[in-house]
Amino acid sequence: MGAHGGDGEPGGRRGAGGALRAAGLRATPQRIAVLAVLQRAEGAHLSADDVWQRLRTVPAGMERSTVYRVLAQLTEAGLLEQVPLGDGVARFEIQEVAHHHAVCTRCGATEDVGIEAVRALAVRLRRESGFVLGRHPLLLPGLCAGCAAGRD
Repeated sequence: MGAHGGDGEPGGRRGAGGALRAAGLRATPQRIAVLAVLQRAEGAHLSADDVWQRLRTVPAGMERSTVYRVLAQLTEAGLLEQVPLGDGVARFEIQEVAHHHAVCTRCGATEDVGIEAVRALAVRLRRESGFVLGRHPLLLPGLCAGCAAGRD
């Protein structure tokens, strides 16, 4: 599920507007602007303050409270996912493909981890203990390649 429209303009204003309408939301300038920031983030997991900082530089600007409200609306409508990365900060992304997150406990770098990479664990848990993993993404703490190499 994403915020791209069928008009051939990923991240474009018409694409965001179409995604909003398809989710049952009015295509307000504020919602379009917030979606556009997340579409341009190229997979980065942005906090509400990150989004607000990026929108402060545009001529019309946007109040911080409006950014928080719009992020909540877009998340509830299914256009965004709130991503818990273990740092206590709510972060958001447009999740075109379901995935989990590996987070470096030293530097905070994040890596998207495909569902298939965790499937064997889910099967083993279910077989050995009857435990069924939930739908929500897993947070996999560890060290990124750079921090792991510096550790040796």
